[in-house]
Amino acid sequence: EKPKEIKSLQIKFLSVFWLLRLSDWLQGPYFYEVYASKIFNGGPATLSMISQLFLTGFASTALFGPLVGRLSDQYGRKLGTLAFCLLYSLGAASTKSPLLWVLLLGRVMSGIGTSLLFSAPEAWLVGEALEKKKGGDYLGETFGLAYAGDSIVAIVAGQLAGAAAGARGPTGPFELSTGFLLAGGLLTSLLWKENKAEPSGGEEGKQPTIRDAIKVVKEDKKIALVGATQALFEAAMYIFVLQWPPV
Repeated sequence: EKPKEIKSLQIKFLSVFWLLRLSDWLQGPYFYEVYASKIFNGGPATLSMISQLFLTGFASTALFGPLVGRLSDQYGRKLGTLAFCLLYSLGAASTKSPLLWVLLLGRVMSGIGTSLLFSAPEAWLVGEALEKKKGGDYLGETFGLAYAGDSIVAIVAGQLAGAAAGARGPTGPFELSTGFLLAGGLLTSLLWKENKAEPSGGEEGKQPTIRDAIKVVKEDKKIALVGATQALFEAAMYIFVLQWPPV
């Protein structure tokens, strides 16, 4: 029988994880529409300009991802998750602005937030599970539940986003997303305790580095293959998100 502390951990993680993923899914389908509704220099935003806004977010994720992941490990995964909620809320709020520099800044914050979303919560779960007896044995089950549920969350988000856009215009889904980010941040504050990365072997107090991560990937080709598969999938999805709305 599954230990009670594992059941409790799964509830704490999944309740937060699904709320955060819901907030992310709400925004994705309406990025193009919200940017296409803006007027710059007396004319509507062009596809080229919208593409640059998209690329700003992706570049932000690529540039700051390794740094924010390391900072999250160093200062705490709970803190990293709360930072995601704040940055993503600010990014969502920026869509209300007619100013290009505000939109660009919002994309930078959202890009950093994306890096945190795909690192801090899961790292928190692993850290907590490894502190519990047989906790590691249930990580596969917990991640399976997380991403099986995520597909349902995505469907629900699509329906909610459509309703919000119909009621509030293209910024409606972003406004709704902020509410779920607030709820997710609140649950994180109440349910999670802080955990940080354990010092790596060798020097006492030494934190894992990017070089250590690269070494691990080189030693296990399966990690590189998983990363490549994930990158290609994400690339295909974002191409679809950018190209589908104008059709």
